[in-house]
Amino acid sequence: MCISLAAATLATAAPGLESEAAAASLFNRVPASACSPETPDDDAALELSNGSWIFSGTETGTMTLWCPVATDKPWSSLDPYNIYNLRLWYRDPDGTATGSQVTARLYRREVDSSNSLSMTDEINSNSSNVTGSNTLWESVTNTNDDVLFYVRVTISRSSTTASVAFHGVDLPSTPP
Repeated sequence: MCISLAAATLATAAPGLESEAAAASLFNRVPASACSPETPDDDAALELSNGSWIFSGTETGTMTLWCPVATDKPWSSLDPYNIYNLRLWYRDPDGTATGSQVTARLYRREVDSSNSLSMTDEINSNSSNVTGSNTLWESVTNTNDDVLFYVRVTISRSSTTASVAFHGVDLPSTPP
């Protein structure tokens, strides 16, 4: 009887503990559709297809996308943001070859400044030999400051037949 009562108490307490732990860190997902091309040329060369950015028709080159990271709680020095990892979701049809590539890097910017600081090394799809959809991640140099966050993504291809795609990014609290 005592064992089953203890198990029932733990089962009802565990969800609350889990949500409080999750609230201590940002675990935001940024779908590709929330990202904007950097220039009109980038916008003309890319299109959204099934929620992912891909190259339009016979376009080639390197295009840049900016992805805002919306915070899910107000910043407080008593409860600062904790970001631990950046994960890139992508498709690179040639793996480690250099004909196509997707990169991502997380940045932070002080609210009253135009200077940005990198919080990660660059994630590069050419570091993986997977030739289809994949994820790669990078740990984050954390911040306790009241800052704005964004991800800079590049997508490139040198052949019109390379079906490279950017699916999105997220900020998991533990390495995927």
